[in-house]
Amino acid sequence: MGSPCTNTTHKHGTPTKPQQLVKLTVYLGSVAISLGAIATIASFVRSEDESTAVIERPDAPLSELTQIETFTQAYLTANCNPALLENTQTIRVSGHLVNGDNRQAFSLIKKRPDQMLFTIDHASHEMTFGVSGDTVWRRIRAPQHDDRFALIEGQEAESWLGQRRFFDRTISTSLGEGRITAIEVTNWTGADCLKVSTLSADGAAVDILVDLQTLYPIVELEPTQDGTIKQTRFSDYCDADGMLIAFDIVSLVEGEQQSRIIIDKASIISGVLSKLFDVPRSLIANQSDSTCQALAVKSKSG
Repeated sequence: MGSPCTNTTHKHGTPTKPQQLVKLTVYLGSVAISLGAIATIASFVRSEDESTAVIERPDAPLSELTQIETFTQAYLTANCNPALLENTQTIRVSGHLVNGDNRQAFSLIKKRPDQMLFTIDHASHEMTFGVSGDTVWRRIRAPQHDDRFALIEGQEAESWLGQRRFFDRTISTSLGEGRITAIEVTNWTGADCLKVSTLSADGAAVDILVDLQTLYPIVELEPTQDGTIKQTRFSDYCDADGMLIAFDIVSLVEGEQQSRIIIDKASIISGVLSKLFDVPRSLIANQSDSTCQALAVKSKSG
């Protein structure tokens, strides 16, 4: 069944089979890259009768929209409600990860500026990845077992850290998180659009194709380490408490689908405590013990 929002507004607790856990972790590694795409566009405003009022795209000539300053202003005018941009702190999203015939329920909470919780239901157990600042951790929870925690480091941690972005890439650049380097007119599926080249704060280069009529992102093009281009396509933009979110996100590499995220529900929420995102105490204790041991060894060797 399709989304009703289509075209809106023109370490106990491990599974019984360790191989399944390893396979899931690898799959989540690829999905993690797509979670950053679940960013908000502060677009719609509520009128008194609870209907949505559409903000029309500014009537700027196409040639002027290729100028970074003009495009940024037009994009923010069409897609950004200043009150929502300033006041929105937390968003909750739930839906399904689709991999062939396999569908797995997930929930995602993002809190500005750099906190995130992503939980996936894997039938026999529930796996949660947490990001708080520069720390990434994992919890595995299963019935009749103690929770199992682990710190995530290295390349896997980097992939999760890149998912903390709260607003879409263009709005983020206007907030000083990265920058737009160039804009040009291009073609996508037979229609003209704008290609907006961006450079994130961590140096990642991503091209965003933007619809000329709505100024909504329609696809992101990101180079991978092996030289291929990953496409992340956005569709079914829906209003979530006054903010726009793409409810269907598909990632492909060389035409092959890597992951699909279908969002069932999204809402702006208040009252979420930062404590919810804190690194589990047991991991902090382990970190402290490891640090003390390392210092003791260094002291003896010196």
